[in-house]
Amino acid sequence: MEQGTAFCPQCRAPQIRVAVPETFTPSAISSDSAASSLPAYFGSPLTTRIEWSQALPATALAGLIAAVLMMTPLAIFGLGMLIGGSLSVVFYRRRIPVANVTPGMGARLGMVSGILGGGIFAALLSIGTILFHAWDTIRGKLIEVVEQTAARNPDPQAQQALEFFKSSDGIVLLLATAVIGTLVAFVIFSGLGGAMGAALLRRKEHS
Repeated sequence: MEQGTAFCPQCRAPQIRVAVPETFTPSAISSDSAASSLPAYFGSPLTTRIEWSQALPATALAGLIAAVLMMTPLAIFGLGMLIGGSLSVVFYRRRIPVANVTPGMGARLGMVSGILGGGIFAALLSIGTILFHAWDTIRGKLIEVVEQTAARNPDPQAQQALEFFKSSDGIVLLLATAVIGTLVAFVIFSGLGGAMGAALLRRKEHS
């Protein structure tokens, strides 16, 4: 049939032109559009930069677990803090599987979990002291420790200093010192736990 002719010259029937669609092939999809349809998260390479938006929830959970463990027999030698630091690495890797957690990153994650865990631990102790009316017991224990120390040191200046620590202001100072020391211990031990956890995780993945 000739184009531009409305009727067939032999039978005078109207000519109808049907447009056939092109056959679909997978090659019709461009590589750019295919790449753009995939989440960028899965296409990214291993990263050694900490994503703190994901790290903070992971370290907070690890810190909470460490605080609870430090109220159990695992408090001996700071084992609860070490476990909490290691868990911060595990929880972070679960949130970002492409993260290449180095021991340095693990130490930073562990230290953050130690700061949070130390704060939670102090808060739990304070709440427990209030709920169980344990302040008098704690104060009595502190005074007992001060008296035992004073009995072993006959120096007059030391005796005067120890007498101060038996007063109300001295007890408060002792408690503040204990809290600060506990926070420092949480940061140090949890940082070590995070570094150890990252090193063990890398060794397991490369074995």
